Amino acid sequence: MDLTLTQSIILRFYKTKFKVLEKLSPQKAAASVLQLFFTPYITYRKAERPAIFHKAEKLFFTFNGNMVRGSKWTCNKESAKTILICHGMNSCSYRFEKYVQLLLNNHFNVLAFDALGHGQSAGKYLNAVVYSEMIVQIENKYGPVDGIIAHSIAGMATTFAMERIKDEKKKIVLIAPATETASQVDLFFKMLHLSDSFRIFFNEEILRTRGLPVSWYSSIRAVKNFNAAVLWIHDTDDNICPYKDTLDLQEENLPYIKFITTSGLGHNKIHRDAKVQKMVMDFLLQ
Repeated sequence: MDLTLTQSIILRFYKTKFKVLEKLSPQKAAASVLQLFFTPYITYRKAERPAIFHKAEKLFFTFNGNMVRGSKWTCNKESAKTILICHGMNSCSYRFEKYVQLLLNNHFNVLAFDALGHGQSAGKYLNAVVYSEMIVQIENKYGPVDGIIAHSIAGMATTFAMERIKDEKKKIVLIAPATETASQVDLFFKMLHLSDSFRIFFNEEILRTRGLPVSWYSSIRAVKNFNAAVLWIHDTDDNICPYKDTLDLQEENLPYIKFITTSGLGHNKIHRDAKVQKMVMDFLLQ
């Protein structure tokens, strides 16, 4: 992960802070680390609005006391299907303008919202469970949607949401989804140089505050609890959501999951790749 100078300085600050806090109170340190784990470091609040977003109907609703903002595009085809686009951590809906255009070209209605703490939406923190609850609220308020395109943390959030929605007619596209939260924590701990012994306190904090062990927060677990058609696209060079986490699921060869492997695209280029975009459109049009 490439960091700016400012981000590197902030990272050094947190490394020092957590080392000191861990010695004074591991429990307080764990709570502070967990809060940071849920905090986006890029918001794109000042990002320039792509031209296609100027043509959208502006939507907003209150979620967990925060204003969530989004966009809606309606095609001129009667009984057109609706697709919801969900961006990943440290991203925003603007970064999926190409998908909006492709969907409209193929006569879909489109919904796209900024998650809490991202883009034009309010809030400071985001995790997959909160994101899933937001998706359920969008489904109830603006749906039903016929399909969801989700990248990164939104992929995990979508699997959690689908456990509750249980609509087998939906088509779900997971692009480089966060697969196992434990792997995300591994990466986070490595970045902050946190010790293995401190991991025990961190896992206990998750269990105490969330009510479930870290192993529960898994797309692999959740995707087995609904039967909607799933297109799962993952890159072998993904260093954010490791490809190896998907191998056991691939071996199960579940009939409703179509798994596609790419190489050389990593975690963020994958959703911008023209071939990947075509695969997504072909899947939604089937």
